Amino acid sequence: MLAYSVTSSGLFPRMLWALLLLAASLNAYNHVWDKPCCTEHEVSVNRGSRVVMACNISNNLRDVTIELVTSKKTSIIFNQTPPGNYSKDSWQLHIQGGQAQLVITDAQGKHSGEYWWKLRGFQAEFKNFNLIVNAADRQKTEDLPVTKVPDKPPTAVRTEVIIIIAIATTIIITGIGVFVWYKQF
Repeated sequence: MLAYSVTSSGLFPRMLWALLLLAASLNAYNHVWDKPCCTEHEVSVNRGSRVVMACNISNNLRDVTIELVTSKKTSIIFNQTPPGNYSKDSWQLHIQGGQAQLVITDAQGKHSGEYWWKLRGFQAEFKNFNLIVNAADRQKTEDLPVTKVPDKPPTAVRTEVIIIIAIATTIIITGIGVFVWYKQF
């Protein structure tokens, strides 16, 4: 009877398959959405001004791609993985956790155009910004408002959910094992 329970149709392999299936499903399913919050879609500044375009998501960023589309061409400004501070010509990209900021310290005509952002957290998010640089003298520095990032980091929430599921699964598997053992004797 003992040899039967260890064979391929026994309880142990079934419990092992249940655990493997549970682990795979936890990695495949994520109920926490990225929920992006970004600066305004249309941005208009005077020549020489400082511009900050930013996006926050509720999860950590995995990579950020920013392209500038003008009437003449499309060019990739940044394609980076976080965290870090990156520079290219007069553009600066700051990525930390779930926040990405594109900073232009001295806006010029070459910065005008449509900025296509691709943010990857748990999902891929696409955001577009139009930047118009007006031909005026240097004005007051202007930062655009960004919505507040959630207080509790998403990794803490996900860790709590995984721990609760692991404990519940262990209790259920132990209960099934005790029940089967009790039925055999």
